[in-house]
Amino acid sequence: MKNNNKKEYKKALNLYNNGYIDKAIEICEIGISRSLEDSNLLNLKGLLLYLKGELEEAISLWKINKYHNDDEIAKAYLKDIEIDFNRRELFKESEELIRNLNIDEALQILMICKESDYNSINVNNALAICYMRKAEYVECQKCIDKVFSVDKYNIEAKSIKKEIDEILNIKSNSSVVIKSIIITGIICIIITSGILIKGKLQNGFKEDAENNFEVVNKSGEVDASESIDVSNLDTNSESINTSTKESSNDIDKKEDSNLNEHILNEDEIRENYMKATDSFDEEKYNDTKVILESTIIYAENSHLNDDIMFLLASTYEKLGDNNEAIKNFEKYISSYENGNYIEESYYKIALLYRDLNKDKSKYYAKELISKYSNSIYNNTNIKDILNN
Repeated sequence: MKNNNKKEYKKALNLYNNGYIDKAIEICEIGISRSLEDSNLLNLKGLLLYLKGELEEAISLWKINKYHNDDEIAKAYLKDIEIDFNRRELFKESEELIRNLNIDEALQILMICKESDYNSINVNNALAICYMRKAEYVECQKCIDKVFSVDKYNIEAKSIKKEIDEILNIKSNSSVVIKSIIITGIICIIITSGILIKGKLQNGFKEDAENNFEVVNKSGEVDASESIDVSNLDTNSESINTSTKESSNDIDKKEDSNLNEHILNEDEIRENYMKATDSFDEEKYNDTKVILESTIIYAENSHLNDDIMFLLASTYEKLGDNNEAIKNFEKYISSYENGNYIEESYYKIALLYRDLNKDKSKYYAKELISKYSNSIYNNTNIKDILNN
């Protein structure tokens, strides 16, 4: 599965870099539908949706990657995401200004929107329209080229390009006529006056046809790092339960008593969770189970409790312990109705119940669709459950 996802990631990335954004998204979806453990595919699809202006959808994918895979790149994408909500409102304002032909004001706002790659396709199309209205055709062409570098088949950019080509063609034809009139007049003057004019006739209507346009900056294209390997996983690590061997019997008894009462602090809980995610990534599910079971009893008040609970449920699922998996997914749903993994929990529990209890399977499938109609988990599996 991992090899397939790597191939799909490379294929999707290549399509994106060559301007086939929608095809790249389709390839990402194929890999993600099989597994949510590929950080590269989640980040890439999120980035592509981000460029298209689909902000909530991008955020959803990056949150899944952040909490499910503890991915640093996803965390970076989410860090200043609130600013993009402001840019979205500014873009809507610029569209209204363009409709009212307030081009200069629209340009000022669009330059602010341009500071981020969010919605860059629509922003560059809007900029192209503004520059076209101002007869700044070189700048207009630059914006169109930026759109085409990401989306070769973009309908709006094609429409703008067609309009520019028509304008420039008319101007070119007009320039030829004017040249002919000027040259004829000059020849007449030369003939009648007998003056030999030396030098070169320079035409003031020469069009700037530079083709060295700036290519769109894909700042979102980041090489995702591989997860940290944990080759020697010690399930009895010091953070879980430290044992000491002292020669003194009094010290021995006191320390044994203290160790039995040891409660994990937040740093130790986080350390164990990181070890568990690495172990899960390496498909060492029994090791993952041991770490999480000994950690979750201390994590009730930790901000990582929902992450640990969901990962433990997923671990039971991987081990084929469906009863424990269902128990923990149900616990997650009852505890974190607005949690980061709530959609996936409904999805997984619907699948787990499919061969055990069809009524419950349908119940959770219906809950997923009714509560999260735009979820990426509303796929053919859910439809099959509801139709059977």
